[in-house]
Amino acid sequence: MNTRRFVYLKVSAQGNRRGLRRLLGAGLVVLAAGLTGCSDSDAGAAQAEHYQVAQSLVLAQQPGYALTRTFVGKVQARQSASIGFEQSGKVASLQFDEGEQVAQGAILARQDTELLQIERQELQAQLQQTEADLALVQANLKRLNALNKRGYTSEQSLDELQARQKVLQATRARVQASLMANQLRIDKSSLRAPYSARISRRLVDQGEVVGAGSPAFTLLQGGPAEVRVGVPVDMLAQLQARQQLSVRVGMQQLQARLLTKGFDVDAVTRTVPLRLELPADVTLVHGQLAYLSLQQNFVQPGYWIPLSALTDGLRGLWNVYSLQPQGDAGLYQLHSRNVQVLHATATDAFVTGALGDGERVLSTGLQRLVPGQVVRLAPDLSAQASP
Repeated sequence: MNTRRFVYLKVSAQGNRRGLRRLLGAGLVVLAAGLTGCSDSDAGAAQAEHYQVAQSLVLAQQPGYALTRTFVGKVQARQSASIGFEQSGKVASLQFDEGEQVAQGAILARQDTELLQIERQELQAQLQQTEADLALVQANLKRLNALNKRGYTSEQSLDELQARQKVLQATRARVQASLMANQLRIDKSSLRAPYSARISRRLVDQGEVVGAGSPAFTLLQGGPAEVRVGVPVDMLAQLQARQQLSVRVGMQQLQARLLTKGFDVDAVTRTVPLRLELPADVTLVHGQLAYLSLQQNFVQPGYWIPLSALTDGLRGLWNVYSLQPQGDAGLYQLHSRNVQVLHATATDAFVTGALGDGERVLSTGLQRLVPGQVVRLAPDLSAQASP
């Protein structure tokens, strides 16, 4: 009885193993049939998922690039003069002080003219004496002429009176000239404004004795202010007379009109001065800094790329990674290209080198990839390079 039971259990176990093998075989057949039904394109897509994702951009060739350069100048009045008395003397009075506006011809200060007035009185007395002597000579000469007609006088007496008359006439002319010179010195003892201006500095005090030509006031002419700024010689060709240029003074952005261009190079700055006229309705202070912005164009074909598309190369060169298509699977191979950086900003660089218009290059993530590596693109991140 026990022997029959053992034989039955053994036969049952063998039957179960054969059923399990038949079940596994059927499952493998079904799985193989499912894999056979997959298309070649699905297999290629599945294979592409294993490549790195690269962000790229399409190059657009530019004929050149432009730089906005800023030059520093200063605001100044159209005329700035230090004026003083033309003769020595003591300052008797001051009519204006620093910061005040004066009109053309206004008296700014006066010198003491007491000695000039005394000299004038003396000259007037000499003139009166000369005229009296001349009147006497003319009367005597008239009488001698009458007597000469009757033969009662000599020719010598007549000649002496005529000579005396000429001497007195010359003396009268000399005294009159001295009076005119005296009056001119009196007039020049009053210092007048040569033009409408504002007093920038007062350099003398009342009661001070000043020498001839010593500065007494510094005047700044009123009206539209000017900006004087130096620019390099190679930028003069792009500037035309009466051209409107952008100038910044403080927080104000102004349009200035070009008046003149200089004809000599400054020995220190190696620039040529420009005179720019500012609008008349703008109030500025003499000596303020002014910033002139000019655009300088450079004709050199090249491409604008972001700084993240550049990587260090050999011997001081820079490299970019070009993307070359690999078949129809949407894959690209990286190739290193040497480029020269002509200009760079905070975010972009203008480069030239072995690149073509419309070529696709890697835009970022160069530290994760190497030349020769095959990558796939992120279509939503692709862009076209522009300045």
